[in-house]
This record gives sequence, structure tokens and C-alpha cells, in this order.
Amino acid sequence: MTFSLNRVTTPIQKCLLRKGTRVFGLLGKATPYGLGSFRRSDLHSEWAVTAEFGCLRLERLCGDEEVTGDYLVLPTAASYDYGVTGPNQSPETVRAVFGLLTGELEQLVTGLRQGGAPVLGFSRRDLRCSISCCVIPGLWPHIVISNRAIYGNVVSLETFTRSVVASLPEGRLGVRFPQLQPIFKQLMKLRIVQRRGILYIDELVMPKPVMA
Repeated sequence: MTFSLNRVTTPIQKCLLRKGTRVFGLLGKATPYGLGSFRRSDLHSEWAVTAEFGCLRLERLCGDEEVTGDYLVLPTAASYDYGVTGPNQSPETVRAVFGLLTGELEQLVTGLRQGGAPVLGFSRRDLRCSISCCVIPGLWPHIVISNRAIYGNVVSLETFTRSVVASLPEGRLGVRFPQLQPIFKQLMKLRIVQRRGILYIDELVMPKPVMA
């Protein structure tokens, strides 16, 4: 049974929303201290952190979004598997939120690995993408591109997939890695979809300085 977000009576987090044909994840409310639970009173005034096709965005939700009753499953220290659990779980739903299925992301990262990188990353705390400077919430999938953390070696899922697509022509990735061509085609489809909201950067949710 679904109901609209403006009828929620309890705080919600890491759930699946639907608005028309759009399906996306609600990770929670953006606060200066990380993600918090989203409440009905936060509509129109607070930033919601949403996930769509592997991209994290800050949005102002309207209240007419449907709460589907499905929840997001994020990686743990024991397993990198992620997905959606609930009555609407399906590969298409997982791709609508994360962009790629767990197996597809693992195949992509393993196929492109040279030496010890890239690898799938895991963190319980928030991180910052070394390229886009966006916030990567704790437990959210990300990629480690080298073992030299001093130079910045963590990239978001969105940044990694954008870099792969941008490298396809010059790097001749389709020729060098023919086994990855189905995933490359999936990534190219993701890149042409317009995302709502703005990039999740913590400067937008930091407390405003008090003027003396």
C-alpha cells in the first residue's frame, strides 16, 4: 500500500519514492552532521538527499511523492551487495536508484583493474569525492582508485561512471574490454537522463554564521 509523503506520520529514511514514472531513493534529510530522518515538517524547507541512477542530489520535496513501502539495502563490512527490498523490488528498480546492479558494478571495477585499483570501497562515515567534492554518505557505494590516500583516492559512484563514459572513445575501452560492452552501453544510457536537484555538497547545509 502506498501513500503520499505529506501524510507520513513517522520519520523515514533510506526508502523508495515514486512520482509519476520517476522512481528514486530517499536517503534522508541533509544536516550539518550528516544524514538524518526526513519528517513531514521538512517538506519545502529542508534539503532531502535523493539517489537516482547512482547520482546523489539535494532536493526540495513537494509532498505528493508516493512512499512505496520499499527500503534501500546498502553495503556492509561483510558484503558489498546493495539493492531494494520490498514489494516493488526488481533489477529495474535497483538500477533506477543505483544505476548498476551489484554484479554489474563489480564486473566493471574488476575488468578495469590495473594492479590493485580500482576497487569497491566501504566506509561507515561520510566521505568526500576527490574529483567532484560531493558528499558520499556513510555506507553508500563508492570507488577507491588508488592506494595513495594522500592525493585523494575516493570517488563517488557517479564520478566513476562519468569518467568511464568519457574515456570510452579515446581509451578505446570497448575494444580493449569487449566483455564489458553491455555495461558500457548501460552507462551511456544513464548519462543522457536528466537528474533533478543539485549536487550534494555539505557547504549548502552548514549553519549560517551569526553576525555580531
